[in-house]
Amino acid sequence: MPSNVNEYLLSVMSFSVFIAGHALFNGISIQTVHRGMSVNISCNYKPSSDSDGFIVELQTNSTLCSVSENNNSWINQSCRNHSRFIWIPETVQMAFEISNLQIKDTGTYKCVVTRTIPPPSVLLREETTFVQVIAHPVVSVSDVSALGGFPTILCISEGFYPSALEQLWMRNGAFHNASFTNSTDKTNPDGSFTLHSYLKISDCAHYSCWVNHSSLNKPAIVHMSPTDCNENREGFNGYNIQIALFISSLLTSVLMIITAMCCPYRACQQPVSVSVTSDSELKTVVLYSILSDPHPVSYSNCHLHKPDYCSLLFQ
Repeated sequence: MPSNVNEYLLSVMSFSVFIAGHALFNGISIQTVHRGMSVNISCNYKPSSDSDGFIVELQTNSTLCSVSENNNSWINQSCRNHSRFIWIPETVQMAFEISNLQIKDTGTYKCVVTRTIPPPSVLLREETTFVQVIAHPVVSVSDVSALGGFPTILCISEGFYPSALEQLWMRNGAFHNASFTNSTDKTNPDGSFTLHSYLKISDCAHYSCWVNHSSLNKPAIVHMSPTDCNENREGFNGYNIQIALFISSLLTSVLMIITAMCCPYRACQQPVSVSVTSDSELKTVVLYSILSDPHPVSYSNCHLHKPDYCSLLFQ
C-alpha cells in the first residue's frame, strides 16, 4: 500500500493507458464502507464471445482471489480473507465481494483480467478501487472525581477511524471554553482510536459532550444531567465522611495502644524506697512503691526494659 494515498490516487486518476487496443487503466473509484460491512470491487469488463480462456484476479498487496474461465465454465482457484467472485450471466458482469471489512482492510484493490488462451497472455483490464473503511465513535460521559468537591467529568469517544475527530464540551446548550479541558488519545490494537476529554466543573449545570466524525450522519451529543451531578456529589460527601470516621477510629486505637504500653514505664518512674539486706542474706535489692498496696519490683528489670518512646512521651 503506498505511503501517501492522496498522491497515489491523484497520479492514477490523472491518466489512462491503452495497449494493443485494450484499456489497462480506466481511472479509479473510491468506496467508503463502515467497519463490518461488505464492498463490491467491480471489474467493469464484459468478456467477448471469442475469448477461449482468461483469468480474473482480485489483487491488493497480494492476490486475494483468483478464478479462471474456460469454454464458458468458471473454475475457482483460491479466495481468502472473506473474498469471493461474483458472476452475473444475465448482464455478463463480474465483480469481487469482500465481507466483514475491518480497519486494516483500508487500501487499494485491483480487478485484473488476463487472457490466457490463445497464448501469449494479454492483459485485458485492470480496474482500481480504493476502499476506505470507517468506524463511528462510541461516546459516553461519566464522572471521575477525586475525594471532595465537585466531580471531574469525563467524555470518551472510542473505536473510531480515521483519527480526525472533534470533541467539545457544552454547558447549558452552549459550547464551553476549551481551555478548561484536558484531552488524551491513544491507538487501539485494531487500528482504531480513542479520545478522553476531562472537564473540572464548579456547579451542577447541564453538561454535554459534543462529538463530530466523518462516520456520523450528524454530531453525537451525550448529556450528563444535574440530577446525576447532585447524586454523585452526595455520594462523594458520604464517602468522605466514612473515610474521616475510619481515620479517626484508627488514630484513637493507636493512641490507646501506646498508652497501654507506656503504663508500666510510668509506674517505674514513681518515687521508691530502697532497703538493703545484710550480706548474710541474698543481698537482693528490691524496690517498694509508695502505692497503697506495696509489692516488690525488681529494680534491674524496670531499668533494662525502659521503652525509649515512653521516655519521650512522658517527659
